[in-house]
Amino acid sequence: MVIEQPIWLLLLLPLGLLWWKFPAPSKALQVMRAVLLVLIVLALSSPALPLADRAGTVVVIADRSTSMPDAADRAIIEQVALIQDGMSPADRLAVVTFGGNAVLEHPADLGAFDAFSQVINPEGSNLSDAIRNALAVIPPDSPGRIIVLSDGLWTGRDPMPQALDAVGRDIAIDYRELSRPRANDVSIEHVDAPLSVGPGQSFMITAWVNAPTAQDIEFEILRGNTRIAQGEHPVTAGLNRLTFRDTAGEPGTADYRIRIVTQQPDPLPENNTGRFLVGIEGEKPVLVISETQGAGLARLLTQGGLPIEQRTPDEVDWSLEGLTNYSAVVLENVPAQSLTTRGTENLAAYIDQAGAGMLITGGQRSYGPGGYFKTPLDPLIPVSMELRQEHRKLSLAIVVAMDRSGSMAAPVSGGRMKMDLANLGAAEVLGLLSPADEFGVIAVDTRAHMIVPLDQVGSETAATRGRILGIDSMGGGIYVYEALSNAANMLVDAEAQTRHIILFSDAADSVEPGAYKELLEHCSAANITVSVIGLGSPTDPHAVLLEDIARRGNGRIFFTKDAMNLPQLFAQDTFVVARSSFLDEPTPVATTPLLSALVGQPLSQPPSVGGYNLTYLRPDAQLGALTRDEYNAPLVAYWQVGAGRVAAYTGEADGEFTGAISTWGQTGEMFSSLARWVAGRGSRLPNDMLVTQDVVDGVKTVTLHLSPERELPQPFEKMPVVTTLTGRPDAPPAVTELSMQWTGTDTLAVQMPVQSQETSLSTVTIPGLGQTQLSPTRLLYSPEFRTRGDREGVENLESIAELTRGMSRIDLASIWQDLPEIPRQVAVGHWLMFASIFLILLEVLERRVGVFALLHRSESRRQPAEPSAETEEALPTKKAGGWGSVLRRKKTKQATASLSSSASADPPAVKQAKAKEKPSPPAESPGISSALEHARRSADHRTKK
Repeated sequence: MVIEQPIWLLLLLPLGLLWWKFPAPSKALQVMRAVLLVLIVLALSSPALPLADRAGTVVVIADRSTSMPDAADRAIIEQVALIQDGMSPADRLAVVTFGGNAVLEHPADLGAFDAFSQVINPEGSNLSDAIRNALAVIPPDSPGRIIVLSDGLWTGRDPMPQALDAVGRDIAIDYRELSRPRANDVSIEHVDAPLSVGPGQSFMITAWVNAPTAQDIEFEILRGNTRIAQGEHPVTAGLNRLTFRDTAGEPGTADYRIRIVTQQPDPLPENNTGRFLVGIEGEKPVLVISETQGAGLARLLTQGGLPIEQRTPDEVDWSLEGLTNYSAVVLENVPAQSLTTRGTENLAAYIDQAGAGMLITGGQRSYGPGGYFKTPLDPLIPVSMELRQEHRKLSLAIVVAMDRSGSMAAPVSGGRMKMDLANLGAAEVLGLLSPADEFGVIAVDTRAHMIVPLDQVGSETAATRGRILGIDSMGGGIYVYEALSNAANMLVDAEAQTRHIILFSDAADSVEPGAYKELLEHCSAANITVSVIGLGSPTDPHAVLLEDIARRGNGRIFFTKDAMNLPQLFAQDTFVVARSSFLDEPTPVATTPLLSALVGQPLSQPPSVGGYNLTYLRPDAQLGALTRDEYNAPLVAYWQVGAGRVAAYTGEADGEFTGAISTWGQTGEMFSSLARWVAGRGSRLPNDMLVTQDVVDGVKTVTLHLSPERELPQPFEKMPVVTTLTGRPDAPPAVTELSMQWTGTDTLAVQMPVQSQETSLSTVTIPGLGQTQLSPTRLLYSPEFRTRGDREGVENLESIAELTRGMSRIDLASIWQDLPEIPRQVAVGHWLMFASIFLILLEVLERRVGVFALLHRSESRRQPAEPSAETEEALPTKKAGGWGSVLRRKKTKQATASLSSSASADPPAVKQAKAKEKPSPPAESPGISSALEHARRSADHRTKK
């Protein structure tokens, strides 16, 4: 027994003295009081008993990577249900899922598991992190066991070090294999191609094809959309080489795809197609994005000697590898929406992290009116677009109609629901309005629910914001007509001149539009506009309806699949409605010496501009030109932001509102200088340093080679840093920054994992010496499908199980019986206190009734009387024979004869008197009622004492 607070045991001394000094009236009470005092003192001292316990935690590691069978998710859920069936109430079950990343899918104290809800990257099998997360779930002082439901084909870090951690904690790792067949798999083993070449350089591409049997295959290799080779080729069992030749084009990134087709069914067709990148070094062109081909700005830049490519927004490849073809991007009066959400995210990351440049020009479709406010590009622009109330000309009334249907309860990243992010969007609208504006919110499912009545915003907005953020998804679909009609009724009596509805709805669940066309006609007549934010894509079932509502409502339409973008979209639409920041009047301008320094020559006084976007210079930006009106607003501004450069021209470069500045003789030099400055020339490392990179088995290694003949052992003060920008088709770009470490006397290196479908762009920076950008890289295909042996996966699982004393588990429910028994210190103080209470009640009963005394007397009456010595001598012994039995028989006969003789010696008168006497009846033994009465009197007597 362990006693946590032994100080209480000292009470036994004074209590024992009192117990001895003041004894109880009876022996039973004295014993009871002694036990009672001991129990109370022990309870106060917090005792605990070491008891063996098998109840513990089982963690299921579920593989959800693409290498798993098609129905693996359903099979895993069924197997987890079997494990749950064997649980006791004291057991705990957790589920960890993994792919390229590992997440805790189901905490141990959450109840029954019945479905997957967490988002993982399926292009990988990070079993190492999955085991680490599983070990973190099991409490250190509790029995635990892990079971892996996987094909055993891991990628990334080796899971064996994590298995050793499990050994140290005495946690066994079991497994059950779930795998796809791999027999007769023909695959592209790997491709040998240079990571970078020079313009016009010829180079070789070698593809290695692994075939299980001899057969004929078809092949095709593409550079972008251009086919450079195609044909048939016989292959033998084992590795086969296919060789191609190509010539590098203009500087940028060449994107290659190679594909083979087999004559027999292939169990893993995913490894029959590969994609790889080849960087082409040299001065990259500037990409000019304009909605019209042959724009005047592109001609000015070409005349200025810049290599350019002009594209419309729809023609641009907004992937990270697509953007690496250009040194800078010029946005000529194009709306942010035409760049797509993915485009703005990748472009912002390419500028900030990889050192690219951007020049943005003004117009009615740029800056604030173009929806750049709150986009990823907004913080990179050297001028701000915030709403300053002193420049507001008109008040505004906005009603937000919120979809709160059942689909809004779907979870998104960060543990939030779609409804939570929509609520944040509506709250963002409130934050952009002035106290004089009017604002209201309704939540709509099958009917409209008033959340915030239309009223002036005022200065106290905390309570209103709280009501908005508290909107819950309540089920049902959104009735579109109910939303529009109720919002319009709220705006009819608004005092503001500008009246606007923001309809937020699920693009796949917007029903019951009713007579919305007639309703929107009445809205247009009442000067009410309608914008729509659709959660989904333009291909969803009700997207056409939402687009038509926005068109008839003279508003804007926004679609997004990612609920994380909702606050940004609400803010963009509010910004456009609240203030038209494009001033379409001729405005005089003036340049500053900074612009002359940038251009490299003195500048004359420029003519006026025909209009400009009203913005405000950011604190760290450089001012090149400004307007000479009441605002003194920036016309040209530029700055270094992150690793890149960004310049802003708030006038319209080529269009209706360009103005007289188009005739200025130095306009071309100004725009060419701005574009040349943002494009930069990319700093280089000293000639005695060389940076290389390679990708092997899903791990990218960047190595810095120093000259062996250098004078100093370490030619830099701080360790070089590798900043890696990774882009995926379905996620915002991510940034990783790692310090290089010495790997030899002349080399430093850093390693990082590379996932499938992920473009990796690294930049090496040596503080004080410069930086260099490497060519983008990517994996040939998902490492999930690389060529492996038929038993490689199960052998991996067997090795982990053997190391940790686990097993291949057939009966899943029996895993609970294999948890180790671990002694636990179980607190028993509360049980001792319960026993003390029972003894107190028993003492009261004894004092009032005398139960123990009664039982003692009853037992005494039931026992027979002690036999006399004479009778005992007359009784025969159990053992027959012997002198003792003879003597006893003689004494018995003598006693009988004596009694007979005495009886015969009585006189006749005495005999007659004895004969006449009647035998008296036996005395009646006292009954239970008299005994209870006696006990009661005794108890009363003790109580009165």
